[in-house]
Amino acid sequence: MSQPRLFLGIETVGTGTHPASWRRTDSGAEDLFTAGYWTAVISSAEQLGFDAVFLPDAFGIQSGGAAVTRGRLDAVAIAARTAPLTSRIGLIPQVPVTHTEPFHASKAVTALDFASLGRAGWEVTVSTTEVEAKAFGRKQVQDPKSLWHEADEAIEVVTRLWDSWEDGAEI
Repeated sequence: MSQPRLFLGIETVGTGTHPASWRRTDSGAEDLFTAGYWTAVISSAEQLGFDAVFLPDAFGIQSGGAAVTRGRLDAVAIAARTAPLTSRIGLIPQVPVTHTEPFHASKAVTALDFASLGRAGWEVTVSTTEVEAKAFGRKQVQDPKSLWHEADEAIEVVTRLWDSWEDGAEI
């Protein structure tokens, strides 16, 4: 019987989880909204032996004071940019499903999976703020139970879309 293997993942948020991480002279905070920053972070995680990197995303600006990184680049775009520069690490972006049609979530993660040669994952998240709801104008803010029920439905639709092609089919 083989020994269980430890799976090591890291979530990348801003310049680090410590509220004052951006104050370090080597934090790279001034480059946080560049592709180079993220390719360096993810490449370093791969070199350090991490199995996966989780990339947070949201449709709104994060609340908080000076200790919070306010704003994020698109997680799928970061993962896609990094895919050809890495070879082993799993790339797992958050994809909010509250205001995103399941077809678009499916297409984004499938394209990432293709670009990364099968290393893509999907962390489902929901949009909880009024700002995000107003940005789309389709519906009001929902309670958590309704949001996650809708997320369950989106997951089912995305899974069915992925399963609608035979393995190895030429599309």
